[in-house]
Amino acid sequence: MSFDGLFTHAMIQELQPILLGGRLSRIHQPFAQELILTIRSNRRNHSLLLSANPTYARVQLTQSKFQSPATPSNFVITLRKHLEGSILKNIGQIANDRILTLTFQSRNEIGDLKNITFYVEIMNRHSNIVVVDDQSQKIIDAIKHVDITQDRYRELLPKVQYRLPPQQTKINPYDIFIREKFIKQHWSEIAALETETLINYIQNNLQGLDKISAGELSYQSQAAATEQQLRQIWNKFFQLPTNDQGYIYTKKYQQIFTAKSYSYLLAQDYQAQSFESLSQMLDTFYNDRARKDRIRQQASNLIQVLKRNLKRNQTKVKRLQKDLVKTESAEQYRIKGELLTTYIHQVNRGNQQVQLPNYYDNEQPLNIPLNPALSPARNAQNYFKTYQKLKKSIKHLQKQIENTTTEIDYLQGILSQLNYIDPNDLPGITAELQQQGYLKPQLNKKKRKVKLSHGSVYQASDRTTIRVGKNNLQNDYLTNRAADKRYTWLHIKDLPGSHVIIESFNPSPETLIEAAQLAAYFSKAGPESSKVPIDYTLIKNVHKPNGAKPGFVTYTNQKTLLVNPKITIPQIQ
Repeated sequence: MSFDGLFTHAMIQELQPILLGGRLSRIHQPFAQELILTIRSNRRNHSLLLSANPTYARVQLTQSKFQSPATPSNFVITLRKHLEGSILKNIGQIANDRILTLTFQSRNEIGDLKNITFYVEIMNRHSNIVVVDDQSQKIIDAIKHVDITQDRYRELLPKVQYRLPPQQTKINPYDIFIREKFIKQHWSEIAALETETLINYIQNNLQGLDKISAGELSYQSQAAATEQQLRQIWNKFFQLPTNDQGYIYTKKYQQIFTAKSYSYLLAQDYQAQSFESLSQMLDTFYNDRARKDRIRQQASNLIQVLKRNLKRNQTKVKRLQKDLVKTESAEQYRIKGELLTTYIHQVNRGNQQVQLPNYYDNEQPLNIPLNPALSPARNAQNYFKTYQKLKKSIKHLQKQIENTTTEIDYLQGILSQLNYIDPNDLPGITAELQQQGYLKPQLNKKKRKVKLSHGSVYQASDRTTIRVGKNNLQNDYLTNRAADKRYTWLHIKDLPGSHVIIESFNPSPETLIEAAQLAAYFSKAGPESSKVPIDYTLIKNVHKPNGAKPGFVTYTNQKTLLVNPKITIPQIQ
């Protein structure tokens, strides 16, 4: 299920008792297409996420923590000017469309009350957040500006009259009178349709139902033998959820979320997980997906730099390996030089080649090319010089291949970190790449200095603290500076990954397993793997070689656990 009209309707019912009457205390924009409104209501601060992301557009309360940019965007500056301190008066929906409205009441410059409405349009790549002055119906600002060259129907620009997207001619299924009239007029058609055909029929006639919701209504409708039974089924379907709200249905690698239980999905062997609220469910569903998308957006420059350097080093190591293959002929040059020296009396000046018995190969004749302009002795010396040159180049090439391979492993390790870090960890990776010379340091002295994170903190079942480094600088800090040498250190075996520290001198077996699961999860293996080998030892057995890249260590006296990557304990920092 996408964030369709039914889900929007259910989300509004969840938000209204929590947020209505609350005061807007803070506005910030952690990402280009997402806005966080902090609303103080019932003596608590609630973080309301408004997202116009083309893939993950939604509205929800969130428990996730986001770091504000050093400088607020022009969009945020405009909203703060008009809205900070305002009261949330209404949360609504345009018919059963995917447009959610938030109306705030504030005062203008002369103290008069005014209403300002957020229109959160959840329409895939056309998703937007538009802020409108209710009195003039003119746009104050939009998170995405759309001009006439992008949309001929309407512009979404400051001071332009706001127009809703084109409305469909479908019926609003939450209007009881219209819904029952539709059933009465179309009962015979509905009764004659099979489940799959009825899905399309429902989507073509009822507003705001995606294919999953239409599938559930179609599936339930098959049990109706009379018009009265169909009316009862539809009336119940369009009632709001009462107890638990929010389900994630999983089948292999496919996941679907719904506002309430869907028998249609259970009949297709989906496994259901229920939640106490829609917002809690969306946090779970989108946590990893949205995080990776945000990382891709914010780290696009870093990813390009890493991939460019990785490709350069991969090309270099192939060239070095080819050169190393050429050095395999070094012994042949030495043998030819020795044979010429041994049988020098049989070689005449001016010969272009000579055939001599090879005492290294049972006296088999060996053909040796010569430079006719040089004496036999000088020809022998040239073979010895070529041999010495090739022998020296072997060591040089082997060292170059070793260094380049280390560089490749390092770059691949950072790329793998981008799969599991949080956006807050990106400044650490940027600083590291600047230290290593991959990026030029920022020269803007006026820019606020970013405080680098020292990793994430988790709490084991027995309340032991477990620390996880999610980039190389965090790994170095935790392992080499912060931790007691008697603590336990964990890391995935033979792959890039996080350094995990158990802050205990004698961790329980349960805590060891929980920490190992974190080490597997935050590694190149990732959450999709199973039976991941995790090494663990005391920190006193972990050493960083002189001159090694950030995050690189060697260790001894380790033991190994096999675990499935997952997070089973709460993050507390």
